[in-house]
Amino acid sequence: MRDGLEQLKSVMLLLHEEEAAGDTVDWGVAATELGVPSFPSDYRDFVTSFGAGSIEDSVYVWVPRPGTTGAPLTVGRLPASAVGSESMRVWQGSEAGSRHRLEDMLVWGQTSSADALCWVASDLDPDNWPVAVWERQGGGWQVHDVGMVEFLLGLLRGTFPTCPVSDETLWRVRSARFLNFRDEERSLDAGVDPWTGRRLNRFD
Repeated sequence: MRDGLEQLKSVMLLLHEEEAAGDTVDWGVAATELGVPSFPSDYRDFVTSFGAGSIEDSVYVWVPRPGTTGAPLTVGRLPASAVGSESMRVWQGSEAGSRHRLEDMLVWGQTSSADALCWVASDLDPDNWPVAVWERQGGGWQVHDVGMVEFLLGLLRGTFPTCPVSDETLWRVRSARFLNFRDEERSLDAGVDPWTGRRLNRFD
């Protein structure tokens, strides 16, 4: 698990290294609130190192926020709107649907194409939770038998048979930048584009 995170750190750089990285989460309270035994260790290590934020403004990683489950960018159960008739029909017709339950999905992020990035949170050991992706651009549901960090590495390195998300911005790029949401908000409040460092005008 930690080896995977170290590999990810070698190819994913913090955009604002001078700022404090990572986020602190009360994992016990968050697990109780979401009805799970805990969270995958690779994900917890990721949150400690990087926190909530985006990879090249393409893939967004969320964190649990106990007491504020309705807040944006917060880990939570797959919303009822996503478990609609179309999603359910595609799920039931997929190979994954014969092995897993849609109601076990726990969303940890999304893409700029509004794909849902989830865990199938059914095993009592969170380290065994596979990553599931709902590709909204026609791809349907796919379950990948890897953890969250390995999934991100596979996306950047291109080790999946095909790109596992609708947005191919990060597919096989080999390296990328990560921007913590706190740093993004700080830059925007200062009138600076956090990705380019350019001053924003009032029309941006």
